[in-house]
Amino acid sequence: MNDISSTNREGFLVEKSQRVLLDFLKEGIVPATGCTEPIAVAYAVARARKESQGKELERIEVQVDSNLYKNGLMVTIPGTSEKGLLPAAAFGFLAGKTEKGFRVIEGLTEKDIRDAQLLLAQNKIQVTLNQEYIGLHIEVILFTDLEKIRVITKDRHLNIINVEKIPKDEHFKPFIIKDTKKKDSDKKIQEYSLEDFLNFSNDISLKELSFLEEGITMNMTIAREGLTIEHGVSTSLTELIKDELISDNMATRAQVLCAAASEARMAGSRFPVMSVAGSGNHGITVFLTNYAVAEKESLPRESLLRSLALTSLITFFIKSYTGTLSAMCGCGVAAGIGASAGVVYLLGGNKEQIMGALFNMVGSISGVICDGAKEGCAYKLALASGWAVQSALLSWKGAIIHNTDGIAAPGFKQLFQNLGYLCDPGMIATDKAILDIMLKK
Repeated sequence: MNDISSTNREGFLVEKSQRVLLDFLKEGIVPATGCTEPIAVAYAVARARKESQGKELERIEVQVDSNLYKNGLMVTIPGTSEKGLLPAAAFGFLAGKTEKGFRVIEGLTEKDIRDAQLLLAQNKIQVTLNQEYIGLHIEVILFTDLEKIRVITKDRHLNIINVEKIPKDEHFKPFIIKDTKKKDSDKKIQEYSLEDFLNFSNDISLKELSFLEEGITMNMTIAREGLTIEHGVSTSLTELIKDELISDNMATRAQVLCAAASEARMAGSRFPVMSVAGSGNHGITVFLTNYAVAEKESLPRESLLRSLALTSLITFFIKSYTGTLSAMCGCGVAAGIGASAGVVYLLGGNKEQIMGALFNMVGSISGVICDGAKEGCAYKLALASGWAVQSALLSWKGAIIHNTDGIAAPGFKQLFQNLGYLCDPGMIATDKAILDIMLKK
């Protein structure tokens, strides 16, 4: 009887763990149209507009942290030629639909674009950098003829933690951010191990992973658009393959697809992508690196879906240490690292070979900086995806960076604790230097 009770308890815990990890996947893998930093500003402004009963806009004041400012500086708003956080705020006010989440300003019309240009010409929107903000932080204050509305976003792109409305003649009290339970829940994934992620990816019902199919379709659609960009990264790589200057293999196929999708997205494509951990470029790296290997090797769809689950969970795990935004390119140090594990999994590798791929990635490209979102991110995705495949193949063949070299550590958790420490506090000064350079242009 005790044995039966013990068995039932173990089964319950496994099922509970599966539900929690599946929830991580469903919450962290969502469609997004446009770069998520300007979209976060558009979303916060749209939320303020939703609360407003005023008939006349007086002005909108937006303050953001340095990383969000950096990432929103040079990226194109979907379906327009407008770049940056100012037009994002204008579009959020004029056409934002908060119920659409990361697709808040999807489907902008020519009228929306003209109206936004007129609003911007009136200088009613101000976006400023607040270097005192720690982590992802947006504060929007909307002023109308009747009221003032303040909206505050913290830690994650759409995580609005405060909405206030007061009469126009009153003043907001300083808002003090407390340690929230939500922030603690963001670290919840750290309770799990690589073995937990592998067991989940192996055992979860394939039906539960069917939602990942949409991500494959979505990210391949925008990749095809990117393959039409003249002198683009992917079109040039394709020409190099035709000229037999580089090989047509699973690594270059991953580079072509990831670069194509990123370049189209950063240039203002209207197509959505399936994001991972709050980033569309992370989603492109996760989905299309794995897809390229499965395509080249003619692997079963089931293997691809399970590898995507593993890749995504590892990416979430890494991001819980490195932060939502940082001085390092997340496509390399999070999604790319996760993708290397997914490739080993696809090829039938074991846990030790997966760890080997992680060591190879952390020990090689973990210093790649993030200098804002822009079309040039396509080159970084090409680097991250191609090297993710090669790191996986090297590990598969037994070539592995020693697990005590440099910032590496033998354990799965300690490896990414070290990486997180390198990001913060390690690269805080680097992050400031990057922004200083960008602001001087």
